[in-house]
Amino acid sequence: MSEQSAIISLMVQHHGGEPEKVYHTMKIYSFVHAIAAEEDISDEARGAAEKAAVLCEMGGSSAESASFADMLLLNLGCDRSVIQKVHNLITKLDDTENIDTIEQQILFEARFLVNAFENRLDKETIVENLMKNFKTKCGQEYLCNIFSVGNRRKSDNNIGGDKDA
Repeated sequence: MSEQSAIISLMVQHHGGEPEKVYHTMKIYSFVHAIAAEEDISDEARGAAEKAAVLCEMGGSSAESASFADMLLLNLGCDRSVIQKVHNLITKLDDTENIDTIEQQILFEARFLVNAFENRLDKETIVENLMKNFKTKCGQEYLCNIFSVGNRRKSDNNIGGDKDA
């Protein structure tokens, strides 16, 4: 079993009897995984963002979730630098004013994509976040396409890359 699979299994066990929390977490993880792949970030950065996505809502607060993640990752034998990176990502979850790493940006965007749908945010709030907080091309495209917001150039919608089509 891979390290990420073990973390997901532990999250599923932790949220046993609460399927909405499991599905919420897996949606965040899926968006993190997809955005990270499109943004072509390092394996280390992607791994930290994916771990944080699965572990970010394991406690009642960001601090509790970070402590839980520390313990779980330590028990899995993760490197201390990875544990620290995941800890920092989780503790900074709600700090949209000070996003300073690509992992933090991707995690923010993934969580917003899920929460915008689950909380039925209005289009004005979604567009405001698109303009102010979304920085990755992939995250912007997902937000625009999922919620039918924003301005996309015709060439941006061209599948296959043939600009003359």
